[in-house]
Amino acid sequence: MTSTMIPHTTSRYLIAVFFILALTGISRAQQMDAGFLGKRYAGAALYIEHLNSGDIGNGNGVELNGNAPLASFLDASVQASYEKFGNYSLKDKRLGASLTGYADLDTWKPFAELGFTNTAQSSTVSGIEYTNSENLCSFGVGVEAPVSKSTAVFGVVAFNRYFNDKIDSYWTYKFGINAWVTPKLGAVFSVSIWDGESTTYALGMMYRF
Repeated sequence: MTSTMIPHTTSRYLIAVFFILALTGISRAQQMDAGFLGKRYAGAALYIEHLNSGDIGNGNGVELNGNAPLASFLDASVQASYEKFGNYSLKDKRLGASLTGYADLDTWKPFAELGFTNTAQSSTVSGIEYTNSENLCSFGVGVEAPVSKSTAVFGVVAFNRYFNDKIDSYWTYKFGINAWVTPKLGAVFSVSIWDGESTTYALGMMYRF
């Protein structure tokens, strides 16, 4: 584990703290427009992925995403990302879509999300290129809660499973904070932990329309 990694046990404690903040540290959401759930927006994010393994260097990536409400308490979103690692010319490309259902409980919003993603990896070792493509399904539950008029904290735990012969699966834990800097421009910072494998730090900007 590198020195920049969050220890696995500490990560779980941080996630618990964010969930506690979401449930108890909230004020008068009726007068707020905080949070990203239920909003129509498009945006981009830059991220860094720190790996536990020392065999592959850390990854740097960019993600494009968009979200639109389909109905009251139901959102649809799309994501596309490109990530490059330092070793073996390793590249990871992803294209996905998800549905998120949520309940507005005045001071917080519990939600559940179902997503499908296609992943495509390529690498070059000793001049030979290797490629691989798989499909991934994820199901997560979480909460988003305002902590000020324009700012909200969120956390989500998700189970992810590949559609392959081995039926590989893993858990991810994500928490962060989002804010509307202006009525149209938003920002989000998040930390995502892939159980036992990596930690990803992301910073994004969203445009609401």
